[in-house]
Amino acid sequence: MSQPNTPMPIPPATLAPTDLSDLSDLSDLPVRVSVRDPHGLASRLAVTAAAAAAAPSNDHAAGSARWYALALRARELRAPAAFDTLLAPRVLRERVEPLPYQTRVVERVLRELAPAAILADEVGLGKTIEAGLVYKELALRGIIRSALVLAPKALLAQWQAELRERFDADFVLTDEKRFRGFAHDDRVICSLPQFVRSFERVGARSWDLLVVDEAHLLANPASKRRRAVALLRTRWRLLLTATPVANKLTDLYSLVDLVRPGVFGTPREFEAEYVADPGTARVVKLGRVAALREAVHDVTCRTRRAETTIAFTARHVETHTVAMAPDEDAMVAEVTTYLRALYRRLPPSAARAAHAAPTAERGGQAAKANRGALIREILALQQSLSSSPRAIAWSLRRRAERHPDERDALLALAERCERVESAKERLLLALLDALRGEPALIFTLRLQTAERLRAVLRGRGQAVECYVGALSRADREELVERFNGGALDALIATDAGAEGLNLQRRCRIVVNYDLHWNPMRIEQRIGRVHRLGQSRDVAVHNFALRDTVDEYVLRLLYEKINLFTMTVGALETVLAEAHDGELDVEERILEALLTSGTRERLTVEVAALGQELSDARDRQRDAESLTEGVLG
Repeated sequence: MSQPNTPMPIPPATLAPTDLSDLSDLSDLPVRVSVRDPHGLASRLAVTAAAAAAAPSNDHAAGSARWYALALRARELRAPAAFDTLLAPRVLRERVEPLPYQTRVVERVLRELAPAAILADEVGLGKTIEAGLVYKELALRGIIRSALVLAPKALLAQWQAELRERFDADFVLTDEKRFRGFAHDDRVICSLPQFVRSFERVGARSWDLLVVDEAHLLANPASKRRRAVALLRTRWRLLLTATPVANKLTDLYSLVDLVRPGVFGTPREFEAEYVADPGTARVVKLGRVAALREAVHDVTCRTRRAETTIAFTARHVETHTVAMAPDEDAMVAEVTTYLRALYRRLPPSAARAAHAAPTAERGGQAAKANRGALIREILALQQSLSSSPRAIAWSLRRRAERHPDERDALLALAERCERVESAKERLLLALLDALRGEPALIFTLRLQTAERLRAVLRGRGQAVECYVGALSRADREELVERFNGGALDALIATDAGAEGLNLQRRCRIVVNYDLHWNPMRIEQRIGRVHRLGQSRDVAVHNFALRDTVDEYVLRLLYEKINLFTMTVGALETVLAEAHDGELDVEERILEALLTSGTRERLTVEVAALGQELSDARDRQRDAESLTEGVLG
């Protein structure tokens, strides 16, 4: 074998799933080996081997063959990946257990459809899990470093939590303080409107992976967001939607053309080939259904519920309302009056400000940030008020520390709150008595409420602990083990501590002691016990103080859309459908509460919001029916 006189060219390619253990004897070579970065290893081997081959050597005979072998090894490491064996399910086995059909989807995406595909499983079958596994597989192999997730605003936090909890991947939201910018952060989650507004910055770089959730929102080929997605430079592309045919057949053309440009020709050619009713474009030409489905199958993974073995037990939901004592009623009224005064201080919304008078972009952004911060603060105070007298007293004292000009009034109000007894507390004790010792998972909005309930229940001789965000991972695992083993009668959890909490082995009772106004949080709570492995029907108990906003939200909004019996996938699609996913349910409820002068007006506003979500659910069902008719 002759030694080459020039560096061997190493073609750019992706990484093969090669076992690197046979490189462990190369520690004497002038190259740093790292099995955690095999793609970088391939590059370094190639450069080092080529440089050594080109340089003079005193021991040419002994070294030439070995360096040439290293160059060949580098070429092999950078060859296209075969994905014969998936790495991600094994690495993540303690975090996620993909179902067989989900594994098949991931394998097909990586082996057959790469580098772009549409994931079109029916609602609730786990497209997020499939996309997460594709991301993790590519990341583990060093094939990708950067990833951008685009989703409706209502689903951004859900995506972040799923990627962190299930896939051990830390993605940053663009509205977080730690977000450094699209040029600097490699794992980003962004809303579709923000993506369009910031496209000059987003598109200034290339991305290794793009994931678009609820991708039917890209169906209009003339829309800015669809054009922006088409222009984005990305090596891998995944579009997720249960309804690729949301309104008409041309929706399907628009999505397929994003992952396989030109496969259907021009829009006019597609319509001439497949559309029987050009006016509405909802009927496939006679005799062309099979051909259309085959063409779509070549770029799409679609699993129907009937093809799976998923079998969830039922949910039974019961709402418990309780009348407040006069002092608690007065406390709620007084704190609400204070919150209304705070709300009147808000800067105008972006839409109202733009309508009233044009402002400089920097000033407009500052006003938007100030408005958002104050809304979050008011919402946090309202959540404390809904939670318990102790929680709102603590929150008022904290605000007094930050606002000396309000200190005396806030401290006086906090003292009055601390003397109030909670009607919901009595309600919980009565429910637990009725459950006759059956283990329960109790959710509260505030740590102060959780600690108060723990003290009360322990005073009755019950073994109870709090599962909260401040606990270490080891402490959380110990609590789950104690609860599942029967050593605890109940867990009291805050939403901040609920990630990774899986109690389906022993528990079937969920108590929403405090109601969260974000519907996704409600579903996440129930999902802690209503998940695969649950063998009994699940009971969900919702608490609300009578004639308060929480009762109206339960009765006029959540019951309107059957929230508590809806799967997480179905809820995601409804929220994505409502105002293209830009509906902020929490802010709308807060606005209704703090701008309605009477309880009658508040009920009207909450009912209107419930109707909007109900209409969105109906549109989604129509889209599912159309997709089923076209694709089967």
